[in-house]
Amino acid sequence: MSQTNVFLIPDLIPTDNVIKDSRCVVIDVLRATTTIVNALGNQAASITPVITVEEAREVAAGTGSLLGGERDCIRLEGFDFGNSPAEYTQNLVADKEITLTTTNGTRALMACLGADQILIAAFANLTTITNAIAGHPKVNIVCAGTNGEITLEDTLLAGALAASRDESQQNDQALLAIDLWQQCEQSDDLNQSILEKLLVSRGGKNLQQAGMVSDIKLCAQLDTHSILPKLSSHSKIIHL
Repeated sequence: MSQTNVFLIPDLIPTDNVIKDSRCVVIDVLRATTTIVNALGNQAASITPVITVEEAREVAAGTGSLLGGERDCIRLEGFDFGNSPAEYTQNLVADKEITLTTTNGTRALMACLGADQILIAAFANLTTITNAIAGHPKVNIVCAGTNGEITLEDTLLAGALAASRDESQQNDQALLAIDLWQQCEQSDDLNQSILEKLLVSRGGKNLQQAGMVSDIKLCAQLDTHSILPKLSSHSKIIHL
């Protein structure tokens, strides 16, 4: 029987061995993975995720890439973009390399470097990710969380992915996430139900306080892109 694990924050991954020989899916709905999907969907050439601001500046200086990033929802000084998916339009990012650093998402990506394959998921590419993990014997779904705490929005998407894995053995975190998703799925308007969940989440409230409600609405949209972003464990670069 196949195995599906959800880890609601990277710190809940018990050992590196859990990640080995698996297909990992990384989630940071608000907003890093949604931004990555949107940028690559708008034909960016690649995205290099890094943890620190200093490293981002060094990488961009060495490669000539555009700089994207935020801390506590705010674009970093001197950066070309923040972490709003709406900023990464086709006319600005097509064929461009981007170096990205965010508060939580890039840390989750780095936690999965031992996997066979690392996929980047958002509601924006839900169906494509669901198809990519179908039938794989071992899938780990890793949520970024916020500052070491579990987040509603990431758990919701993790539940959607875990629920799609028929006849799979699931850890308890997967079962909790599936329960949350199934509550949402019972709504007559799934898109609206997702948006409502995101609005009441901690991340959603933080974005509302920063005047970024439009970003929440964008992050709640289903299947705006049919792409499969992958992080290379060797180059540590995300591409299609």
